[in-house]
Amino acid sequence: MRIGIIGYGKMGRLFAKEFSKKYEVGIYSRHAKRIEFKLFGSIEELFKWADVIIVAKSLTETPQVLETLAKLSEKSKGKVIFDISTFKRDVIEIYKRFPESVNVCSVHPMFGAGSKSFEGRRFIVIPVEGREEDITPVINLFKEFKAEVFVADAKTHDEMMKVVIGIPYFIGISFLSFLSKFGGVENFGGTSFEYLTTYAKAVLNDSPEFIEKVLEFSKDKIEEFLRFAEKGEFDIEMLRKKFEHEIKESYKRFYKVLSET
Repeated sequence: MRIGIIGYGKMGRLFAKEFSKKYEVGIYSRHAKRIEFKLFGSIEELFKWADVIIVAKSLTETPQVLETLAKLSEKSKGKVIFDISTFKRDVIEIYKRFPESVNVCSVHPMFGAGSKSFEGRRFIVIPVEGREEDITPVINLFKEFKAEVFVADAKTHDEMMKVVIGIPYFIGISFLSFLSKFGGVENFGGTSFEYLTTYAKAVLNDSPEFIEKVLEFSKDKIEEFLRFAEKGEFDIEMLRKKFEHEIKESYKRFYKVLSET
């Protein structure tokens, strides 16, 4: 099987490296030059060659690429096409314009480019309404690499991403920004400070454009979170009971992560 990847950024490189363990991989990227994979000069050339096409571009560029693929798919049959963008509201609408002769869906890898493989990692697969059977070859592909696969509709996915990505990003960026007011604060920080600042700095590994898009898209949930935080109605005892079987292990993992940095 031939797998074509459009985009050769951090995630594109990870996908190429992982899939090349079993399959032939080709790349289309305006920026990549000397790489270990077959390099194509256009999306059209890669499309003709590949059995599976993965769009690994930015949030801004992905819809444009999908529009191009939709047109190319009009005279094609049997190909599998999906993207790996963070939010699905816009892209899922574009997939509705693809012919039924190709299999389409959207995918969200719930991990970053620092991962060493797909094994044990979680992927969320988002089907196009009315074309739920299209996800089968995509799910099977990821399971070949021992990944965990979950299925969710686009609306649920995006609302949850605001909570699990948008709010943590907001906390990290806000914390770093606030710290800049205090000169020498790092000399007073303990383990909790180190953990949070490490996370916040890791967020900056993403591009400013991506971070801004995440915060913008998650604005309503961030505002809801701030209203909740302002009330200060926290039930510590309830939380301790709810997570009583996870607290000690979480504390151990907390220190283990710090000790490995």
